Amino acid sequence: MPFSGKYVLESQENYKEFLEAIGVSKVEVANEDMVTDIYQGAYYSITKYMGGDSVTHTFMLNREAELEDLDGTTFTTTVRLEGGKIKIQFPKYVYTAEVSGDKLTEVSMHCNFFFTIKNKTKKNQRPVD
Repeated sequence: MPFSGKYVLESQENYKEFLEAIGVSKVEVANEDMVTDIYQGAYYSITKYMGGDSVTHTFMLNREAELEDLDGTTFTTTVRLEGGKIKIQFPKYVYTAEVSGDKLTEVSMHCNFFFTIKNKTKKNQRPVD
């Protein structure tokens, strides 16, 4: 499944509750400001633009990669593709991303609680500034 594209947030569920559950309540992002840019080649690159901030994760599937958590700490993990979904095990949660048509669905599930955050984004057909 091709992931490449720039996706603009359409809807979000349990965002603030999820951030509180993982201890990152300081992050405040307006829904309309979140953009996800994914490049798929030999390496994958996922960049999240949230207001004036951004974070980029670059990795190869099934290889160890150093990534950054929402609180800014770095960690090492192996990113996998399972059932057509990108799967990343963060220290406190599991992130998955799946493309269906022009929609990207991202789900983050807390490891110890039943809190999930679900972002639904639509592929942008025009450039985003």
